[in-house]
Formats: sequence, C-alpha cells, structure tokens
Amino acid sequence: MQQTYNFEALHDKGLAEHFLNAGKHLSGEVEVLGSAIRCIMLTGDNLSNKEIILQLIHALEITEEPEACDVIRNTLEIVVGFTRDDI
Repeated sequence: MQQTYNFEALHDKGLAEHFLNAGKHLSGEVEVLGSAIRCIMLTGDNLSNKEIILQLIHALEITEEPEACDVIRNTLEIVVGFTRDDI
C-alpha cells in the first residue's frame, strides 16, 4: 500500500509540486517531508517552510543513524532551496 502525504497543504506550491513529482529516487525524502508535515499539522502550527525547516533540524538532532541523517539532510536542502529569503 502506498502512503499518501498532504503536500497540497503546503503554501509553497513549487515545493509541493517537486515532491509530488519526485518519483522513486526521492522516496525517502518524500517520507521525511510527509512526516514533518504531519507533525506540524498535529501540533497546530502554521505549515510554512520555516516550520518545516525547524522540524527537519530537530529530526537531524535526534536521529542517530547516518543513513537516516543523510535523507533528512537532503530533504532539508531541498526545502531550503525552495525557500525565499525574507525581504
């Protein structure tokens, strides 16, 4: 059974589209982002790139497995790449 993620809830449509069309080569990153979105929505926080970045940094801080850290780090890099600087 394939897991579905609520990427449509993202305000950043470019980021949502990137992960919706990612395919199998980013399956781990899709799972990590989906988990981050779920955690943010469950806490009732605003689903913004900033909150996603903070959630991913927290995940990096508590994850001990190097392979999992690599996937989280890659997800973080993708999100940061889609995030505009505050003006």
